Amino acid sequence: MSTQQLTIPIFPLNMVLLPGESATLHIFEERYKQLVSDCLLNGAHFGIPFVYQKKIQDFGIEVKINNVTKKYENGEMDIVIEGVRVFHLIEYSEILSPKLYGAGVIEYEEFLKDQPSHFLQLLVKEFLWISQQKMISLDVFENVSIYGIARLIDLSPLEKYELLKAKHTFNKELLLKPKIKLFIHLIKLETDLKSRFLLN
Repeated sequence: MSTQQLTIPIFPLNMVLLPGESATLHIFEERYKQLVSDCLLNGAHFGIPFVYQKKIQDFGIEVKINNVTKKYENGEMDIVIEGVRVFHLIEYSEILSPKLYGAGVIEYEEFLKDQPSHFLQLLVKEFLWISQQKMISLDVFENVSIYGIARLIDLSPLEKYELLKAKHTFNKELLLKPKIKLFIHLIKLETDLKSRFLLN
């Protein structure tokens, strides 16, 4: 359920991060150099709504800046960000005067602690064994959220976005299960083909 509304700096991008997932950004535009500098100064977070087909979508991820890995003489920066919370973008202003960057009114969507079902846990256990030869106990899923499961899978930005905006854990699992089953099938098929090749 939604918890609160607030206004945060907005950095629209054609990328999607899941909660707990990290990425590196190269900051070069003046408005976003200002945004990052302000966030660093105030210890603030900013929001990344997904841009798809040149349109800002309704959902995104609040991120925190974990590290500035490089600063350039012209003010550009390389930063490491981490997804924190999923939000619904209620309203977006491209410029929040007197700042150069924009801001958005957001509403948080809280599903961070939703535990995956037993069936999904078994699927992921099979996937990890087949893909990485990692045998894991189901006990490790006790503190793993649905997003923790999703981070183990190679999802496209659009698939991640569909996951972010899906209501309730059940709907998120409906998106993940076919993907994991497909990966398992493809890995088994590849292994079988390699075995046949070696036998010949």
